Amino acid sequence: MKLIIRYLTALILTIYTGSVFGQLIDNEQPHSSVKWEQINRPNFQLIFPQEFRNSASLLAHRIDSMLVLASKDLGRKPKKISIILHENHIEQNGFAQLAPRKVEAFSTPGPASDNQEWLPNLIQHELRHVAQFDKLTGKMSGPFLEQLALAFYGIHLPAWYFEGDAVSIETQFSSGGRGRLPSFLMPLRTNEMTGKKYTFDKNILGSFRDITPSYYLTGYLMNTYLTNHFGYPVKGQIMEDMRRHLLRPYNFNRALRKATNMNSHDLYKATISELRSTWEDGEKLPSQAEIRPNDQRYFSHLFLPQSDGSDAIFYLFQSPQEVTQFREWSGGKEKTLLKIGYQLTPYFHQSGDFIVWDEIRKDGRFGKQTYNIIRLYNIKTGRSESLSRNSRLYSPIIDAEKGGIYAVQVDQDNVASLIYIDIISKEQSKIIDFPSGILVQQPALNNKKDKIIAIAVSEKGTNLMEIDLQTKATSLVFPWSNQQFERPIYAGEDLIFKAHFDQIDNIYRYSKAENKTYRISNSAFGAFYPSLSSDGNLLYNEYQNDGYRLAKLELRNENQEEIKPVFEAPAITDQQISGTFSNKLKVENGDFEVKKYNTLSDFFNFHSLSISANNFEDFDNYKPGIFWLANDLMNTSQLKLGYEYDMDIEKSIYSAELVYQKYYPKFIAKYQNRGRIGYAKSSNPNAETIQFDYRDHYYSFEMQLPFSLYRGNNIYSFGLNVGTSYQKNYDLSINNLKNFNEEIILPMNYIAYFNRNARRSSMDLVPRWGQNISIIYRHLPFENELDGNLFAIKSNFFFPGFFANHAFQARFNYQDNTGRFDNSYEIPMISAFGHFKSGKVSNNLMLNYRFPIAYPDWTIGSLAYIKRFHGYFFADYQNLHNSDIAPKTYGIGLSVDLNIFRYKLPDFGVGSKLSYINDASATNKIVPSFSFSYSY
Repeated sequence: MKLIIRYLTALILTIYTGSVFGQLIDNEQPHSSVKWEQINRPNFQLIFPQEFRNSASLLAHRIDSMLVLASKDLGRKPKKISIILHENHIEQNGFAQLAPRKVEAFSTPGPASDNQEWLPNLIQHELRHVAQFDKLTGKMSGPFLEQLALAFYGIHLPAWYFEGDAVSIETQFSSGGRGRLPSFLMPLRTNEMTGKKYTFDKNILGSFRDITPSYYLTGYLMNTYLTNHFGYPVKGQIMEDMRRHLLRPYNFNRALRKATNMNSHDLYKATISELRSTWEDGEKLPSQAEIRPNDQRYFSHLFLPQSDGSDAIFYLFQSPQEVTQFREWSGGKEKTLLKIGYQLTPYFHQSGDFIVWDEIRKDGRFGKQTYNIIRLYNIKTGRSESLSRNSRLYSPIIDAEKGGIYAVQVDQDNVASLIYIDIISKEQSKIIDFPSGILVQQPALNNKKDKIIAIAVSEKGTNLMEIDLQTKATSLVFPWSNQQFERPIYAGEDLIFKAHFDQIDNIYRYSKAENKTYRISNSAFGAFYPSLSSDGNLLYNEYQNDGYRLAKLELRNENQEEIKPVFEAPAITDQQISGTFSNKLKVENGDFEVKKYNTLSDFFNFHSLSISANNFEDFDNYKPGIFWLANDLMNTSQLKLGYEYDMDIEKSIYSAELVYQKYYPKFIAKYQNRGRIGYAKSSNPNAETIQFDYRDHYYSFEMQLPFSLYRGNNIYSFGLNVGTSYQKNYDLSINNLKNFNEEIILPMNYIAYFNRNARRSSMDLVPRWGQNISIIYRHLPFENELDGNLFAIKSNFFFPGFFANHAFQARFNYQDNTGRFDNSYEIPMISAFGHFKSGKVSNNLMLNYRFPIAYPDWTIGSLAYIKRFHGYFFADYQNLHNSDIAPKTYGIGLSVDLNIFRYKLPDFGVGSKLSYINDASATNKIVPSFSFSYSY
């Protein structure tokens, strides 16, 4: 019996986790115009755009040693892995996956400062996940078992563990890594030192209302506690014990307890207890700054405070109730200037009447073709405009005297340069190409507008670099190190910047004349984003448990303490790391052969068997079956061969499906051989209904043109789908059946849609403003024996509610259908539709008002973690042309958002609804209903 239970558990978790990981993986495509190349080695395949050849070749020489470092403590050499570098995707991220097996890395370094180069650090992190895959489930591989392997990995290894472990590896085997950054540890340290002692569940699963550390941070600290007390080999012991017992419930906790005599919760408590004693021993100095308190109901951030020539202070405002926006604080009053779009990192620069910033844009069709553009806002006129298009520009700064903007450009081989943009003409000119291998970030002008100070990042580490705009010469300010510098600015001839010389982020001043460094701020938790006001005071952000607060400090010499900066930052909590990492492994010399890569070369890349036709995205009408899946590495083709059994009618279905999405149209071709049943009236006087069997060949073809765009605070999606099919019926169980169509020839289906929705804050249940319309038309233009058509309009509109995060929703739907489509419905039905007698529905109107109720952050053991309760009132009208003012149904709903079993994703929703039916035919006037959903 125990064995049966274990197998059932494994099967259920396979379904669950296959769905989760299928949704987590990015299935967007790169642009069809990208020319791909590859370096193929015994241990890896590196795939990259043609323009990235130089940088990819340098990286390729390091990957063999990275694979050794990522896996040596686990005692298993990883199998050959494909690594794809998406240089045309400027978002900083990456992931490792199975089904199909690969690593995808978005290789362009961005404007967010770090303590080392972006791409090698990212690859080292992702290769640790590859090593984790192979240690735990390495014997399960393609062409049949990769999805099952991914399921076991996802269900057995908690997200906090596998991500914390990877952060530990990136820190251990580099001179940088997040384990050396005080800003990485800051959210947890601040909460603990200010009495915000949250539960294990809250610190790994998050909260709508409070700032919590990420599961990366919580997991990293728990991992370092493990290695500090049990040594690095303990991780291999845990993984080996899990590998030997893949069907064992609670596998990770059992392996952890065997190795340490602790479960996950015990490990968390021990970690936090030790950290508290360390942090409480530190000296707490009172801040001399004037800090503006939080006047919001929940936490908020007032990023990058700046003032220029007036008493007004401008900042970038963020909170869980609001989307990102520029705000102005003047005369004790605050006002919103402009809501903006997505950014890679919070950034803007204000000077005179202008605010300039950068925003992400994406190609309308290809999600892995993204850009970073420059935007300009006129404070006086309230107008905003774009100064670049389809660009790769970052961190713009205004030169008000020249009427232009400087920005950093990173090309498709990660070579950085300084660009000048004229505000009026929008013409761009290149000022200087920076030395090869050096990325420049966050530039700032001096008062004379003839020099720029910026952050420099290279293989040697980080530094500050000064650029002479007249001679184009560059000079380094400090020795190369692993400091995370941020926002350097000029104060006369001196430099002000953020660093962490004493393992807390603070604001420092470097006097070039004296060659001395002074600490300006004495923050308990972290000080960031310095700027100088017109009166010479320092504006910056002081981090507290309720967000990045606006702080103001007088720049008096007596407030500044001279220090002897220690540039080399140690690993803060990992006691096993001493000094700076130096790779002693052999690095491959010589040139690697570079060849062209064709995406079709992996067209038949079969990797997994699955028991779901739709990757478990929809459990309605589930039919048991088995499917063999193939995906190419670029997500441009998907091939699926399958068999299903329909238990309701006891018939089998054989199928083959091909999806090809490399170019602007997506194509979907499908074949099914289906067992069917039908019903006919007999010709005898009793007109009995007779059931008959038959099979059919069903061929379908669909072309999709989907587009989506970011435009400031709005998100647009629109497109056109056109489809047709051919159905050939055969093997009829009744001979000479009259009026039975042996074939249905090319019915045509068209769908056109347009959606425009405002960005949502984390607490918004739906968009505050939104307009969504789709038009559907179906007909039979090539049929002689059949006729009919269907025309439908579906719409969905959102409006702001009475209070923050409340919203009205109105959905109007219309349908006209005849002939073969007479019994088909494309529009959604009103609540409790099946509980009263209804004639043919041609239109309906559904109104509701949605509102949050509470954010409890309740933990129910390891079973569930409840984040939010929310509700809604609704009133639904049917066939408006025949109805009165009273709705057909109305009622109330209550929902809860939660996580289960301490899994970070998916986010589950459980809802209940009471519907009152205003119709005399209803047997029960009040009808309860329940819902269960999940999202990512």
